[in-house]
Amino acid sequence: MSKPDRIPKYVYVDDKPKQVVWDTSSLSTFLACPRLYNLTNLRGYKLKSYGTVTGFGSAVHDAYEILDRGRFHNKNKQETLREAIEFTLKNYGADLSLSEDKARGLEAALRAIVWRVDEYWDDNIKIASMPNGEPCLEKRFEVPFGDTGKRFSGRIDKIVEFEGGLYLCDTKTTKASLSDMYFRNYQPNNQVYAYLWAARHILNLPVRGFIIDAVQTGVHFCRFNRAVFNVSNLSIDEWYADTVHSLGISEAYWDSQYYPANFTSCGNYGGCKFREVCAESPDHRATLLKEDFEVALHDDLVREAEVIHAENLFGKKTS
Repeated sequence: MSKPDRIPKYVYVDDKPKQVVWDTSSLSTFLACPRLYNLTNLRGYKLKSYGTVTGFGSAVHDAYEILDRGRFHNKNKQETLREAIEFTLKNYGADLSLSEDKARGLEAALRAIVWRVDEYWDDNIKIASMPNGEPCLEKRFEVPFGDTGKRFSGRIDKIVEFEGGLYLCDTKTTKASLSDMYFRNYQPNNQVYAYLWAARHILNLPVRGFIIDAVQTGVHFCRFNRAVFNVSNLSIDEWYADTVHSLGISEAYWDSQYYPANFTSCGNYGGCKFREVCAESPDHRATLLKEDFEVALHDDLVREAEVIHAENLFGKKTS
């Protein structure tokens, strides 16, 4: 039996790019600023790159998954650590060694892996089991979202057992201090609430809340800290209703092909990369976009554009 066709995340409708499978990243961008969402997610604009993308966060995340699976299956600690280090060196070593940011380079990644074992191998937080006995790690989902005509997708890092209950657990790497202020950024949070909704309504697990498992990396140090949050079903239901409403607004913007700017978000995360573009008169923005940005459309849009081009060039075959 053949597998069902994958549903593309983006499609062209009447020659206009449209998102049909949403996730927390695109949702957060849209809520922060519809114009930013249009420029990045739909039009594919990104700053011209002159540096190296190292994948530090992905490297640590993947290594921690190896450690978690080892703990779940009661594997030898040193053998599991060796496996995680070898995986990191093989898959990320070359790129991480090129990083100019030593707090997010190869040495920092290996330190975060080795020290993690010292810190948490005998942890009282245990990886939960799925009904089939497999560890509840890296659970992907993609489902229809209400009556919006859209789908919602994501990946739950892990679900753990803690103090007699189940909690979603999400690992975050950062250079920021792991203070109370840092953890308050996650309550409330679109990504966390989306994954809690998925855990409760798709995996059918009675998850009480979530744990932010944070790792602060520096040039010669690494620190760990956690925060536990309980979240009511009413709060998750409210997030779901809010998101259905927001996706309805996104449809209205697509229909009109007008995505307004939200100037209150211009200073977020050190400043929006399109801030200077928006500060220009609308009739001059195309020039700035061409000078400072490049277009990297989502693979789904690239593939569909190629198909459309071929059909226009050769004509559709008719029977």
